[in-house]
Amino acid sequence: MHHISKRKIILLFIGIILSIGLMPQSIAEDNIEIVCTNSVLADFTSNLLIGNVSIEYIMPAGACPSHFDTVPSDVSKIVNADIIISLGWEPWLESLLNKSGNADYTEIKCSGLGEWNIPTGALSYVIAITDGLKIALPDQTESIQENANEYLLLINTTAGELKNQIETNNLTSKKVVSMEWQKDFLEWIGLNVTYYYSPPESLSVQDELDVINEASKNEVSAVIDNLQSGTEFGARVASETGVSHVVFSNFPGAVPNTDTYLEMISYNTDQLIKGISSFDLTSEQTRNLENQIDTLQLQRNAFGMAALVAVVLCGVLFILYKRK
Repeated sequence: MHHISKRKIILLFIGIILSIGLMPQSIAEDNIEIVCTNSVLADFTSNLLIGNVSIEYIMPAGACPSHFDTVPSDVSKIVNADIIISLGWEPWLESLLNKSGNADYTEIKCSGLGEWNIPTGALSYVIAITDGLKIALPDQTESIQENANEYLLLINTTAGELKNQIETNNLTSKKVVSMEWQKDFLEWIGLNVTYYYSPPESLSVQDELDVINEASKNEVSAVIDNLQSGTEFGARVASETGVSHVVFSNFPGAVPNTDTYLEMISYNTDQLIKGISSFDLTSEQTRNLENQIDTLQLQRNAFGMAALVAVVLCGVLFILYKRK
């Protein structure tokens, strides 16, 4: 009995040692730490990895990637990152990585993929992240691809619905002036971008005058601004030309109820419809008022002419009467 008991204790001890030996690998698999440079990449990634994964992003949703300044707390986000996902051109990322001291990570760069605002562009980003994640996490290849297929389908479905909204509201081919970063989305959804401008801080006085002149032309309905690039200039153009001022976002989370990419492009489309519809309504009311004024002017002119004729006629009659 004593011999059997001792054997059980040894086997139990060996089991504990083996369990401890396997534990770090299990924890590593169950606690994948992913850091994205911005909210749109984080949202794309969250649709591909569903489970025990931590996904953070560095740049606030309302900031511009080119002008973002890191803070010390940003370093702590990537110290233990297993995977880092970037656009590939953030000027501040390399310095941040060097300061973190983290040399054991996989980086997925989404370089040269164009505008993610357009659903067709978003598909390219999702595919690039999918391919990178399957290489970094080979044990999850099948589930990552399944999630990607579902999400790609959802993007395409939403894209069709948004285009249908533009057609239903008779906004196809409406003329607008746009900030450069939103031009592709507007053309994709079916509008006519007659003129577009660079980030406001790069515009010369002549550039600004050119934008105002273009927005003043007939049939331009709105100036479309990009939130992260600044909206004061677009607001001034709209004020001086009488068109609608519509503000889009190109990062999820910058505006309430736009926490996901799909919510963001749906919000942008809704703002577009409201802005142009409001301009069209105002224009119609203005035209009706102008017509009323023209009618009143004609009536006043007619009345004035009739009064003049009456005065002349009275004068003639008076002269004739005097001659008698």
